[in-house]
Amino acid sequence: MSTRHFLLSRSVIFDVLRAIVSRPISTQTKHPLLALKNPTLYTKRDISRFYSTQTSTLVDTLDLNTNLKNNDANVQKKKLSKKEKYHYLTTKDAQGSKRSVKGFTLKNKKNHNLSVQDYNRFIFHAILENRLNKAINLLREMENKHLAPNIQTYTSIINEFSKQSDMDRASKWLKRMQRNGITADAHIYTTLIDGYMRQTDLDQAESIFRLMMSKNVKPTIVTYNILMHHSARQLNMESALKFWGNLLEAGLKSDVYTFAIILHGLGQEGRVDEAWRVFKTMQEEGVEVNEIVATTLMGMHVKQHDNEYAIQLFNKFFYPSTSQLKASHHTRNVLLNAIVGQANNETISKYYDLYKSNVADKSRKDALFVGANVYTYTTFMRAFLRRNNLPMVSQVYADMIAQHIQPSLVTYATLMLAHAYVPDPESCQRILTELRNNRLELNAVIYTITMRAWAKAGRWEKVKSVYDDMKNHGIKPTKLTMEVLRYGRSRSGEI
Repeated sequence: MSTRHFLLSRSVIFDVLRAIVSRPISTQTKHPLLALKNPTLYTKRDISRFYSTQTSTLVDTLDLNTNLKNNDANVQKKKLSKKEKYHYLTTKDAQGSKRSVKGFTLKNKKNHNLSVQDYNRFIFHAILENRLNKAINLLREMENKHLAPNIQTYTSIINEFSKQSDMDRASKWLKRMQRNGITADAHIYTTLIDGYMRQTDLDQAESIFRLMMSKNVKPTIVTYNILMHHSARQLNMESALKFWGNLLEAGLKSDVYTFAIILHGLGQEGRVDEAWRVFKTMQEEGVEVNEIVATTLMGMHVKQHDNEYAIQLFNKFFYPSTSQLKASHHTRNVLLNAIVGQANNETISKYYDLYKSNVADKSRKDALFVGANVYTYTTFMRAFLRRNNLPMVSQVYADMIAQHIQPSLVTYATLMLAHAYVPDPESCQRILTELRNNRLELNAVIYTITMRAWAKAGRWEKVKSVYDDMKNHGIKPTKLTMEVLRYGRSRSGEI
């Protein structure tokens, strides 16, 4: 997903907000869009699959389903025949709410002789529809018909359990595959490494990597990118750079995702000069810039409060007359962050009114906004938060819920920051508990916000309790977590 979103008391608010949002360095009220010269934006695949807009945390960087063997790719992409029929299915989302999805069945399926490839395709689609149990039932149906599942079949199942961080069941399916005489390949090992890294179980991830090497299975570029990605997520750029070196030593060539991960990680640590040197290396190696890299560079400067330069980068990379890159939703939100980063409360409110008009009129085109989405709502919540406009933080959140938009982890973090400022540590604790009960992937950010809220309220025993809970869940404290711990202890008079 890993980034720093913190708030404590008036005395440390500004230091904390530097780690979550872009604080303005100018009170200039000139209309920021004048610098854009009426750009025309395009939409493409939502870049949020690469990394979260608000947290700038890499997520689902490498969808391992797209890295299955080439001979299975055609099976996955094959269109449904006339005998196959789409219809709407009822399933549940991560919160247990029912929703409809576009699914498929076969007419008179029992009368058809289905091949292993057919079943692989149906399993693949079932997983896309968030119907893992259906996928498993299809696999068992294969076995009952004496059709031997192949490595692609097992890869789909193991990959999905790994993405859910359910490594117990991922391991069970691996053993089942091996009992059936199928040897794990680089894709299987990589998806297991990804799963353990999602759990922050570094020992198991390294164990799988060593096992992979001992079996003479060569890591792929995806394997190294996964290791780099999770190292950057855990704010461990030294490990990420080490894996990059290992990648090069293995004779592999860095791809655009490799560079994007390194650029993002360096940007998160404020190592802007190093990031631009890496970008120069990328150009020298002939790796073409894509919208992910361009947006990462913009976001890096927004984080450094260099909002004007971020807007210049937008013009350079996305302005139609000079570039073929097409701005994604994430690009638009980084641009919006740059614009509202130098705006006052009144100006931010005007932009928010403009956004609400855009949401109400779906036919309306705007250079900044693309309908109701969690990223834009959260951007406005953060903008109002850094202006200490707490009522508007709550109002934007309420507007988002009214649009039936599912909040992201960063949305919750922003809401928790508003409660921490009051301070209202009970609300922070309640949100933390609900997030954990819903089995969302939490990080040190959420726990540290809660610790700060209790520290501001002078409740040292609660600060220590949240810290112990974080460690018990295997989440590594950050430098700022330890600062909060020391601050809470000092306020309690223990030191």
